[in-house]
Amino acid sequence: MITTKAILPALLMIIISGYAQADELTDATQALCDSVKSCALEQVAQQGLTEEMQETMGPMLDNMCADMRSQVQSVPADHTLYKPAVGCLRSMVSLDCRQMQDPEAVKTPECTEYEQLAREAGAVKP
Repeated sequence: MITTKAILPALLMIIISGYAQADELTDATQALCDSVKSCALEQVAQQGLTEEMQETMGPMLDNMCADMRSQVQSVPADHTLYKPAVGCLRSMVSLDCRQMQDPEAVKTPECTEYEQLAREAGAVKP
């Protein structure tokens, strides 16, 4: 399953305040959430857990996605980290489930670029 540490660099910019509608970022966030949910549910199904345990995963993943969506709604689209963050999220969506579980594979070139720009902007500590 994707770790919070793998997603965190792309989401750190979310704490930047602003009130512009963040359509691209919201869409990219939702797409990543859908991919993570799909992979997590696939992994749970392969583990042979009871149906009851599998059913508890859905709401937990839905809450994670809702939380992420609510945070990106106020990110200004003209912020210098906006487009790189969108690119990072989209690049993570392109990964298959096996790659999402590999911390090295989740470091896509787009996310590496975003992380570097975020460090330079002081949004992420080295």
